[in-house]
Amino acid sequence: MTPRLRRTAGVLAGLAPGGLWVVAGEAGTVAAAPVVQSTLISELLILFGCLFILAGAIGLLRFPDFYTRLHATTKLMTLGGLGLFGGAAVAFVGFDATSRVLLIAAFLFLTTPLSSYMIARAGYLRGLTPYREEGSVDEWQAKGDAVASLPRPVRPIPGNDPEG
Repeated sequence: MTPRLRRTAGVLAGLAPGGLWVVAGEAGTVAAAPVVQSTLISELLILFGCLFILAGAIGLLRFPDFYTRLHATTKLMTLGGLGLFGGAAVAFVGFDATSRVLLIAAFLFLTTPLSSYMIARAGYLRGLTPYREEGSVDEWQAKGDAVASLPRPVRPIPGNDPEG
C-alpha cells in the first residue's frame, strides 16, 4: 500500500501503514523519515507508566494523611514517569531525541525523591502529625528531644548589649 502524500510548502506529509511520514526534498532529492515509530515496546512502556500514575492518583485519594499520600505519589509518579519517558525514547529513536528524553528521565528519577523528602521534612517541622499505629516510633521526635536537652552556650549578640 502506497502512502497518500500531500504537498505543503515543499514538504510532503502523509499517513503510511507504519505511521505518519514526512518527505522533504529539493530539486530531485527526496528523503523520508518516520515522525513517530509505533512499536509495541514503546506502547507497553507508556501503558506501564500510565498504570503507575493512575495507582499514584488512587493512593492520593485513599491514604489517610499527608505523609502516606506524599509517599504514594512520589514513588509511583517516579516509576510512571520513567515508563512514559522510556516509551517516548523508544518511539522517537529515529530523531536523535532518545538521549535527551533519557536525560530528562534521569533528572526526574533523581530530583523527585529528593523534593519529596524535603516536602515531608518541612511538613514535619511545621507540625503536621503523621498517622500512627500502635507501637510506631517517631525517630525524628526522639532526635529532636535529645538535641533540645543539650546545654547551649549563651553568646551575646554584638551591638545588642543591654548593659552598654
